[in-house]
Amino acid sequence: MGLRFDATGGQLSSALKAIIEAERQPIKQLEVRKGKEEQRMKLFQEFKGKFANFDRTLSEFSDFNKFKEFKVDLGDGANNLSVTIDKTKVQPGSYDIEIASLAKRSSIISNGFESAEEANLGVGYIVAYDAKGDKEELYIGKKAASLNGIAAAINGKADSTVKATVIKDSTDPDAPWRLIVSAKKDGLDSEIKFPQFYFLDGHRDLRIEKDNEAANAVLKVDGFEIESSGNKIPEFMTGMNLDLKQAKEGQAFTVQVSEDVPKMAGKVKGLVDQINGILDFINKQNSVDDKTDTSNGFTGDTSLQSIEYRIRNLMHEGFPVWDNPDDSSKPRMVFLNQMGITFEKNGQLTYSEEKFAKAIQSDFNGVSQAITGEYGFATQIRTVMANYTRPGNGLLATRENSLKGRITRINQDIEAKERLVQRKTESLTQQFSRMQSTMQNMQSQQASLSASMGGGGGGGNLISQLMG
Repeated sequence: MGLRFDATGGQLSSALKAIIEAERQPIKQLEVRKGKEEQRMKLFQEFKGKFANFDRTLSEFSDFNKFKEFKVDLGDGANNLSVTIDKTKVQPGSYDIEIASLAKRSSIISNGFESAEEANLGVGYIVAYDAKGDKEELYIGKKAASLNGIAAAINGKADSTVKATVIKDSTDPDAPWRLIVSAKKDGLDSEIKFPQFYFLDGHRDLRIEKDNEAANAVLKVDGFEIESSGNKIPEFMTGMNLDLKQAKEGQAFTVQVSEDVPKMAGKVKGLVDQINGILDFINKQNSVDDKTDTSNGFTGDTSLQSIEYRIRNLMHEGFPVWDNPDDSSKPRMVFLNQMGITFEKNGQLTYSEEKFAKAIQSDFNGVSQAITGEYGFATQIRTVMANYTRPGNGLLATRENSLKGRITRINQDIEAKERLVQRKTESLTQQFSRMQSTMQNMQSQQASLSASMGGGGGGGNLISQLMG
């Protein structure tokens, strides 16, 4: 049997691929490690997200004034006024209110004109005097001497105390267009005096046909008559702002300010829900079976266990309450289960808004202190969480940086090994190329020898005999 060489290079190519594949095995192992670290990072970002709004939630519990909520019941007066409150100042209570008259602003209306656009008034001045007697004067040129032009000039003066508009009054169909100029603010403090208009060389006269005088609002509070310079009354009472809408003399109504217990209960629920989100993540990480791949999660992670341990302990603590803030004696203790918050065997908190509502209604001061006080639940949970959420050196930041660092190092290792494999691939490819060329030359030489030494007689091919 004679020697035969594979000139197509199929065997050499297969051998090259096998060698390169063997060289890439460490890279594949690194990629598997990277995948696990990236899965851990994804889980960590999910865990970190549980803390995303924690500071904002806790800010509502930073002190009692922020935690407490009030509601306002206007009763029969809902159409007469609206009320806004500053919850840090307002006090619960009820007030009998009667709105006798609303505040009014100074205003005038002009005579009627056939057109609001026609500049036929000549040139002149619009003059007004404020409550202090200071004069405000506006020059009107010939091109602007129409009702619309005057209104635009008045409204274009940024520091003006008056405003203007043009209206259509169909009382006189032949001259329906009128100019109204009025003070920007209600009440006697913002009273404006309008003398007659001063215009020359016009085809029409502009004059004041009617005027309204400024007036203060008049209302009664618990039977006492009060005046206000405007219909929007800030700090009318401590922490209470009024916006008068409608006067009904002789018809009193009651404004009731009271604690908004459901809203406060809802705040506590939001805090409990956020804590449960953290605990739920930890519990899921610690729930394993024989099929669980613990290498890409946080099973048994001591830092997660530490968070759960601190929260669990806090749930069973009592929180000190002083019935008299100036009393230095031993405080009484209020527990979370008294406020409707309990720790269950499944590792989650349960919260009864109904029980919390009853607790705060029967012991408003005590429950408020137990939640928002210097040694209260919210303050202590903030201290616990600060160790994890603190920027820079908090546990979350440290763990995140550690995970990022490991992924970065794996990427660097993969890149380095990819470069080595690339160089080796290039080197082996050149070697196999030369080997293939050599084999092809040998095959050509064999064929040439066979052809030159072969014979047509019965003696056969000498080379074939010698080699085969």
